Amino acid sequence: MEIALSKGEMELLQLLRSRGGRAELGDIGDKSRVAALSTLLKEKGLLKIVERKKKVLRLTERGMRHAKEGLPEEKILRILRERGKASLSELSSLMEEDELNVALGEGRRKGLLRIESRDGEVTVIPLSWEVPEREIIDKIMKGELEEEDVDQGILKSLRRRGLVETEEIAEAEIILTPLGLDAAEGRIPLIEEVGKLSRDLIVSGEWKKKKLKAYDVKASPPVVYPGKPHPYVYFLEEVREILIGMGFTEVKSPIVESEFWNFDVLFQAQDHPAREVHDSYKLAYPEAADLSRYDELVNRIARTHEDGWITGSKGWGYKWSFEIARRLILRSQTTAASARSLANGLEVPSKIFAIDKVFRPEAPDKTHAFEFHQCEGVVLAEGMNVRNLMGFLAEFSKNLGFKEVKFKPAYFPFTEPSVEAYVKHEKLGWIEIAGSGLFRPEMLIPLGYDYPRVQALAWGIGIGRLAMIKLGLEDIRELHSQNLDYLRKAPLVW
Repeated sequence: MEIALSKGEMELLQLLRSRGGRAELGDIGDKSRVAALSTLLKEKGLLKIVERKKKVLRLTERGMRHAKEGLPEEKILRILRERGKASLSELSSLMEEDELNVALGEGRRKGLLRIESRDGEVTVIPLSWEVPEREIIDKIMKGELEEEDVDQGILKSLRRRGLVETEEIAEAEIILTPLGLDAAEGRIPLIEEVGKLSRDLIVSGEWKKKKLKAYDVKASPPVVYPGKPHPYVYFLEEVREILIGMGFTEVKSPIVESEFWNFDVLFQAQDHPAREVHDSYKLAYPEAADLSRYDELVNRIARTHEDGWITGSKGWGYKWSFEIARRLILRSQTTAASARSLANGLEVPSKIFAIDKVFRPEAPDKTHAFEFHQCEGVVLAEGMNVRNLMGFLAEFSKNLGFKEVKFKPAYFPFTEPSVEAYVKHEKLGWIEIAGSGLFRPEMLIPLGYDYPRVQALAWGIGIGRLAMIKLGLEDIRELHSQNLDYLRKAPLVW
């Protein structure tokens, strides 16, 4: 009987023999290499692997600070050792209030000190200098200390104070079997096994003394994970390509935007709830934008808000504030990009879109995020109507793979008429994907367009919601996932 082993397996057998036939997996060289060799030797019956888990204690950040600087009760004892005793007013001048309160509480609880009150003066007197936690903290600092080796009363105190935490560690011991011991001591012949023939083995004739390692032709090849775009980024690029293919041009606007472009140009009243601090992020510094280059447009927007100007509207009937319009915020809607593009004078006809981040103060949960993407589209042309709008949205939805689309009337501040678009999902049913409509005259006329001859179709799509449907996600936060396992397995084409 002879056993074929690789050179590494033979070396591990001899190393274990020199250590009495057993060793901890992490104590005899590179752990991953030894683990791989141990698995091969185990399959050949030459050793066994005994695994166990242990709970070890680690110091928290607060625990590390107290380990270096001293526990509060140790600090107060150092002061008392110098003075014999001290008044509470003295101690208050030498220690922080929070730390002093902890020191007094822990000191009394452990019997380290006594507090006396006489003639209106409070005095602290030491009773013992030994702080029981110190020995345990020092041991944890020096190395691993198992949970079971610590007095449970002291451990409970350390946990209550947030000084230690428990970490579970997996350990493995490798032990030679009787067959493995016989092989290591030469009672069973060993022949070296090689994985491939080299030129030197062939020329020297040494190949005759070796055994070629058998190949398992049924074994799966190693899994390779090539670099690729994040699934959400890839989806946004797909949407971008669809819109460009439909003849749209992408436009951009600043992330930090004035309320003028984000709200006022869109005929959104200055007392609208969306302008409250809980619905938009306002900048502390700088606070206001410079709108001096837009004086003429600012005047037209102000008149439109106050009395309708020449739009045929009555406006909002309030005194428009230039200071409110100048306030800087984080852009809350990509319609600000459309407003800027329209103000720069688009040719008629034009088709523009924006896919970009917007920001709203939301409490993050599975359906809400304070930073998310919107997709905005505008078609500027003569003779546009709601049927044209529904046609564009239906075509866009079908290009994304949704076969059924339906619409219903809605209200939005800067479009009239307005509609909501819904798509049919196989499992989830009808889902709202977009708010849309025709820009109001109060928006188009101040921007210099010949309304009603020229109309503008507009829509805003919650692109994150569409992405969740397409990617099969239930939590919007997973759109920005950094989970490598998910990212590696996510398909590149939907």
